[in-house]
Amino acid sequence: MAARESAPLDTVVSVETPEHIVFQHRVAGPARRAVAHLIDLVLCGIALVVLAAIVLFLVVGAASAGAAFQEAVGLGAGVILVAVFLVQWVWFAAWEGLRGDTPGKRALGLRVVTTTGRPIGWPQAALRNVLRAADLLPFGYVAGVAAMALSGRFQRIGDLVAGTLVVASERTRAVADRRHALWPPPYPAELDSVPSEVLLDAEERAALELFVRRLGTLGAAREAELASTVVGPLAARHGWRGPIHDPVRALLLLHDRAADTGRVDAPPSSRALAERAR
Repeated sequence: MAARESAPLDTVVSVETPEHIVFQHRVAGPARRAVAHLIDLVLCGIALVVLAAIVLFLVVGAASAGAAFQEAVGLGAGVILVAVFLVQWVWFAAWEGLRGDTPGKRALGLRVVTTTGRPIGWPQAALRNVLRAADLLPFGYVAGVAAMALSGRFQRIGDLVAGTLVVASERTRAVADRRHALWPPPYPAELDSVPSEVLLDAEERAALELFVRRLGTLGAAREAELASTVVGPLAARHGWRGPIHDPVRALLLLHDRAADTGRVDAPPSSRALAERAR
């Protein structure tokens, strides 16, 4: 079998740059996000309690100094209401726009990125947090949890509109463009099955190169599913001889055999390597 690692399709987002660097992001689930949000709410609550204590101290001091008590109470209440508004609507957007996370998200190893894997900006941060009100409907984040369950990438309504994802930052990794070696090496029977010359057209070569680059990032089940849909017609067109037991390995053999055809930058094919070893 070709060496490759499994990755859950529904929790991993792979983004490929023009330089053929694939960034993988593990999407954060609802439970982990809920804990991060709870941490932020606790921090906000502590800040409001401290502010309320300061305001109360100032109101009492103003009353003892002979100032109008009612006016002092009204001013203090106004300050607290403004603080509550800032905590509810500005706290999360400000942190995410500035750093891409909040204290709670950072504690849980989470951050917010765009659906293309890039850091979010102020517009995305503001939009996803303004729409938190829609996620709260009808109560207790019912709408948001329902959207996360249906989106496939755990995106709440704010994420879907803003085009953002919450990912586990410690899981993010980059996979360089590399040519996967067959392991174990091709058997003589396999080499006899592969056509002696594989001439790929532009579309076939692009498809095979893309498939090879993404090996190890899709998961074994998805790789086998994709390979099985194309290996039959491709093998038939190029004269594959014998049965195909492993569609992924068969595509790698075809890709390896075609690597020397029309390319000067590719490594030797499996047959060339086998002939050198004799």
